[in-house]
Amino acid sequence: MVPSGTRPALALTAVLAALGGRYGFHRDELYFVEAGRHPAFGYPDQPPLVPLLAAGWHAVVGGSLVGFRLLPAVAAGLVVLVAAATARTLGATAREAGATAVVVALCSAVTAIGHLFSTTVFDLLATSTLLLVLVRAVHPDGGDPQDAPGGAAGPRADLGRWLLVGLVAGVALQVKTLPALVLLACAAGLLVAGPRAVLRRPGPWLAALVAALLAAPNLLWQNANGWPQADLSAAIAAGSSGTSVERWLVVPLQAELTGPVLAVPLVAGVVALLRAPALRPYRWLGVGYLVLLALVVAAGGKPYYTVGMLPVLVAAGTPAVLRWADAAPGRWRTVTTALAVHVVVSAVLTLPVLPVRALGAAHVTAVNYDAGETVGWPRLVTTVADAVAALPAADRARAVVLTENYGEAGALSRARRAGAALPPVHSGHNGYWRWGPPDEGAAPVVAVGFTDDAALTRLLTGCRTVARVDNGVGLDNDEQGAPVRVCSGPVRPWALVWPDAERLG
Repeated sequence: MVPSGTRPALALTAVLAALGGRYGFHRDELYFVEAGRHPAFGYPDQPPLVPLLAAGWHAVVGGSLVGFRLLPAVAAGLVVLVAAATARTLGATAREAGATAVVVALCSAVTAIGHLFSTTVFDLLATSTLLLVLVRAVHPDGGDPQDAPGGAAGPRADLGRWLLVGLVAGVALQVKTLPALVLLACAAGLLVAGPRAVLRRPGPWLAALVAALLAAPNLLWQNANGWPQADLSAAIAAGSSGTSVERWLVVPLQAELTGPVLAVPLVAGVVALLRAPALRPYRWLGVGYLVLLALVVAAGGKPYYTVGMLPVLVAAGTPAVLRWADAAPGRWRTVTTALAVHVVVSAVLTLPVLPVRALGAAHVTAVNYDAGETVGWPRLVTTVADAVAALPAADRARAVVLTENYGEAGALSRARRAGAALPPVHSGHNGYWRWGPPDEGAAPVVAVGFTDDAALTRLLTGCRTVARVDNGVGLDNDEQGAPVRVCSGPVRPWALVWPDAERLG
């Protein structure tokens, strides 16, 4: 028997794979590939799993963008299968589970996230899988929680289910730290809505121990390095990221995860989990979502930090939408029309379907910031390479590149590894700073992207602008118009300057 959701999952993966080579690498992808070449138990901005996977997979596919993006496309397809399985676990029929899979596959966040090799797509897969195995551990008898350990299946089976929860949680925490918030929110949901008896069993504590052991290397790295990820979170809350928003926007922008049309089953899912008698055993999930949302708002996080709960919420809400559509003639026509409009608009905004020259005119980047960050890297590399080539031969032999952000550094590092005539590349941004300063005596310095003159003069001296980056399509992204300068050298020896170069964001 073919599992529910297989066709939508395969269709989503096929579409994402077909579009994987459009535009270019994203700034985060370029950074992850380089970060994975510097193996560590942690990084200032994330746990180690995705950078290591990115560097390894990039090598396997020979640097092909199409091949590189195949892995996130498969991950997005698996999210759809997990959504259908979650629906079945909550008591949905095969038809309702299939509809859940279609809705999740069409959600704007899923298509946008699945297009890029980022922590978010793997976090979505890991967290949605974690919630699936968690629901099955809390309700081993399908929504009829037993006070006795393990319900009808017995204590050994109960421990096995919770061991799986711990293993999945441990892997998820090596992808991103957000699953810890999801688990905290779900624990609060169980305390508020029950079944509280679950927390008196040994299973949840076994799961917590296993997850903590698997997450320990990254936690120890963070502790040894002064918890830079906490500092990064504070910087994001202060607006340092291109996708940071004001706290008051986090709640309304939950609809951005689905698109306005598909926000209906999302909201229906929250309501059903909180109020529907049939879903009373799972009320802790609805409470957990509200707690997670409150935590994200309080921490100044980004709206998509709740995306890991999207599949379970859609799974809870889709049956109600189907019943509404079935209840009266003509409603399915309305649903079909709305879905058709959603598919067209969502595809334009979240996937690289437009000609790259049309992105600016269509204002896509006003909604999807990440689309702009996949454009223009080859021209940036060419501009910097030209600036280096213009240096006297003696200077070229001692020159280094210093970039303002990790996207610029990642693009130049990748090009240098591919044979471009570029000197060593350094940056003070996030993980790059920890990979060290240039060698003492390295000069001149080709400074890329520094738009804050005061920040530049704290580091370098004798700077003159020799070029500006132009992506060639008139798209106003983060690198468009960025200056390329040639500087005589650091204001002090590199070892003394480097502490001032660090920037988290």
